[in-house]
Amino acid sequence: MRWTSAATVLAFILIAGCSGSNKRVRTVRPTLSNAPSVLRGTIGYETRLRRAEPSYVSGYGLVVGLHGTGSTNIPENIAATMEREILIMAGGEAGGFVNTPFEGMTPREVIRHPDTAVVLVDAAVPAGAPEGTHFDVRVSSLSGSTTESLEGGILWTTRLQLGPPSMLGGVQTEHIAEARGEVFLNPFAEPGQKPNPRIGRVLGGGTVSDPQPLELLLETPLHSRSQAITTAINQRFPDGPRGSGSTARGRDDQVIQVFAPPAYKDKFADFVQLLLHTPINQDYPEQLARRYTRAMVDDPSAADELSWALRAIGPQAIGFLRDLYEFPEQRPRMAALRAGAHLGDTRATAFLERIAFEARDSSRIEAIELLGVAPGRGSVERTLQDLLETEDELTIRIAAYEALMERARRARLEQLVASNVSRPGVQQASAEQLLYLAETRIPRGNPQGVERIDVGRRFSLDIVPFGKPLVYVTQQGRPRIAIIGRKTDLKTPLFVSAWSDRLIIVAEDAGSEIRLRYESPEHGPIFTQRISPNLADLIEYMARGASATDYRPGLGFTYSEVVGALSAIQSAGGTEAAFATENDRLLASILQASRQTTTDRPALIDSQGRQIELDEPGDADAEPVPTEGKPTYVVPLKPSGETDREE
Repeated sequence: MRWTSAATVLAFILIAGCSGSNKRVRTVRPTLSNAPSVLRGTIGYETRLRRAEPSYVSGYGLVVGLHGTGSTNIPENIAATMEREILIMAGGEAGGFVNTPFEGMTPREVIRHPDTAVVLVDAAVPAGAPEGTHFDVRVSSLSGSTTESLEGGILWTTRLQLGPPSMLGGVQTEHIAEARGEVFLNPFAEPGQKPNPRIGRVLGGGTVSDPQPLELLLETPLHSRSQAITTAINQRFPDGPRGSGSTARGRDDQVIQVFAPPAYKDKFADFVQLLLHTPINQDYPEQLARRYTRAMVDDPSAADELSWALRAIGPQAIGFLRDLYEFPEQRPRMAALRAGAHLGDTRATAFLERIAFEARDSSRIEAIELLGVAPGRGSVERTLQDLLETEDELTIRIAAYEALMERARRARLEQLVASNVSRPGVQQASAEQLLYLAETRIPRGNPQGVERIDVGRRFSLDIVPFGKPLVYVTQQGRPRIAIIGRKTDLKTPLFVSAWSDRLIIVAEDAGSEIRLRYESPEHGPIFTQRISPNLADLIEYMARGASATDYRPGLGFTYSEVVGALSAIQSAGGTEAAFATENDRLLASILQASRQTTTDRPALIDSQGRQIELDEPGDADAEPVPTEGKPTYVVPLKPSGETDREE
């Protein structure tokens, strides 16, 4: 009996040991393991965050509307892949081209038409970003194809999968996003470089369709701790993607899945930082705020990290932050003001205004940017307007413009929300619709003194009538052209010729009306128009296309074509305005994401066994991936007379 009992106990121990060995406990080094010890008890100090870094996504797509500059030679394996994709996107119907120029054609005929080009579409996208997050995508012609230019093209809806693109019969990975929209070719060549017409991008054209959850891995598996962290996240971010309390859920005693709330779809990086710095025990926020601000004073090098922790606490931290607004060392002072501005402290605003005017170091740009989100009315607007009026430095003026437009957008959103009340027979707008309206249309007559026009749903045109004339063109996110300053009308007399004389803009005498002549590609119809010298009117005319609701004449130019025409006007000395554009960071982010997602891109082989290469910009185009910090700007075009004109 004794032996039987012993055998039973031994068997139980062995079974228990075997069943336990099936569970894999992962060794985890917390994300904030090197952070100051005062952050012990925050989520990032006890867990490792995964899947927050940008992932490389890609797919094969089709660019249409190329007016004969596309390609007819497609490798068979890529052609078969594209035919399958077209059928999938058309819902399995072979005749999916009704009411298009390709009506009656088969998918095979469409992809070999000279008005189309098969391209590689790729991008860097945060894998954990919420549904609806927009991002830029790159489109690249296949090397060896006869594609001459992607100018004026439109990318049809393209599914994007994690990692390199796969061909028919190859390994398929998960599709997490889609891309579509007008192709933008940057006409602003940097010194020593020439724009490549076979490589373009779709600004803001990518959309996350199947968001992937972030994962938090506990350093030590423990069910009670996992539950406590899950509760802390849902308390700090209550409005999850599937309703209240759906931001976090524990998968087991070591893994917690986190779904970024919809409110953070355009500021995903902020959500990640706030998540990591959220305290697990949220019962005594004032005590934590006191400890964090004291730690800032004791160790100024940790100020930036602690600023996120104070923001994660919430408004209870404001009273402790105020003690540091006049701290003699810059780093703790700016960290406190940064947190105060985002938490809505009006006292922080006055200090930021003073720094924006008086500082002569890096804190000045950040102070101006923070004024875009800081609370307060009247004096902030005047501060930003005065900076646009009095400053000559380009980065200062651009930062002031961006902050002023952000304040106008926020004020517009408040107005829309207030007016979106329930009325009989009137359907209320959704939150998504209100956000879109606030982003794309800002009527004149606001305290900020600015205006935003939605130009044919192609791009935004910002009118900012303060200071010296400047035209600012974006090449990241939603396309924007900003006309900043006064005296932005075209200079007359004037002669501008672009695109082998297909576009000609003429004014014979000073102060005379502008005459415009445009010949469509492939000897299409010729348009002539008399127009005022107002630059905004000209931009609207060039971009406006025929629609059922707008019968005014227009050329229907894409954003890329409008920017190209402005480049020609500037080169011809047709305006006193300086031109500026953002530094291009898309390529660098894609390169970094592709290295993180996959170390080797599989070779693409055509039906003859030859390797297919994709066009890549040279190494000279690459930039270091920008870290958290201030954007930089360039003036890409020389003044008239210093730039050799090329067709």
